[in-house]
Amino acid sequence: MYKILVATDGSEHSERAVSEAVKIAKPMNAELHALFVKDLEFVMRTAGTSPTYAEKLIRAVDSRLEEEGRKALEKARNICRENGLEISIHIAQGHPAEVICHEAKEGGYNLIVLGSRGLGRLNELFLGSVSNKVVHRAETSVLVVK
Repeated sequence: MYKILVATDGSEHSERAVSEAVKIAKPMNAELHALFVKDLEFVMRTAGTSPTYAEKLIRAVDSRLEEEGRKALEKARNICRENGLEISIHIAQGHPAEVICHEAKEGGYNLIVLGSRGLGRLNELFLGSVSNKVVHRAETSVLVVK
């Protein structure tokens, strides 16, 4: 069975990526999976050098990211249901590009679908684009949706 992994962060670009994944999955009766990645490592990189401060910040941000992840995945689920499809959802933790590539490889996915942007332009400048990293590192086909 053809398997599609769609990465979402709840952004408008991600919602369009879910819609495109649905367009591909529906006629093929493909298996569809949505993934939200909590990037707590970003928090650690920006928290400074105080371990105590970083721990407190991570705990606070983790619950917030978990909530955002559930909302993003629920949006994906609703888009699929509106189109008569089911989707399995998953929240993971780590650097988004690395987690997406790892999940795609380990899960035996045939296609990764993700939005062209989720981060703001300034963050993208400093951190690099997740979609760009996935395109270059993934061992499977990638569709980047604008």
